[in-house]
Amino acid sequence: MIPNLLSIFRMTAFLPVIIFFSFEYYLTSFFLFSAAAWSDLLDGFLARKYNLTSNIGSLLDLLADKILVSSILIFFVFYSVNLYLMILTTLIIIREISISSLRLFLVSNGANISAITPDKYGKLKTFLQMFSLSLLLISPLFGNIFFKIVLILLLISTIFSLLTFINYTNIWRAIKKE
Repeated sequence: MIPNLLSIFRMTAFLPVIIFFSFEYYLTSFFLFSAAAWSDLLDGFLARKYNLTSNIGSLLDLLADKILVSSILIFFVFYSVNLYLMILTTLIIIREISISSLRLFLVSNGANISAITPDKYGKLKTFLQMFSLSLLLISPLFGNIFFKIVLILLLISTIFSLLTFINYTNIWRAIKKE
């Protein structure tokens, strides 16, 4: 129950984060986003520790991350009007849609869900994305150079994102051969 509530919190946190940011409450926005990002670890920990895992919980967890990250990225594309951020956002969102579609395809064709869960690179990708986005939320306080550094961090997370996509396609090929 609590892990699912944490996922729902993550799914809805993007809106107040964007509202606080829009009214220049950058630190409030940062802390709320950070709490939402860390809730991902907490819900996974609680679900495993107390054996509260479920298919709906797994689905909510995946959806929550995608909604939180995609919403904030899309907002920042419009807020910053930055071509590099738009390209990174597009790559990240295309990857997320592709992976979700691939997971759905594999599961609907009888694949074991445990074979297609995130690996250590996927977890690193998620951490780097959440870290980059949290820094993006406070970037107006630190200026253009800080913003560019955050874009480099986001680029690194995008590279990991694409590497994990390759890992998923390799898993798909291995399952397809079975």
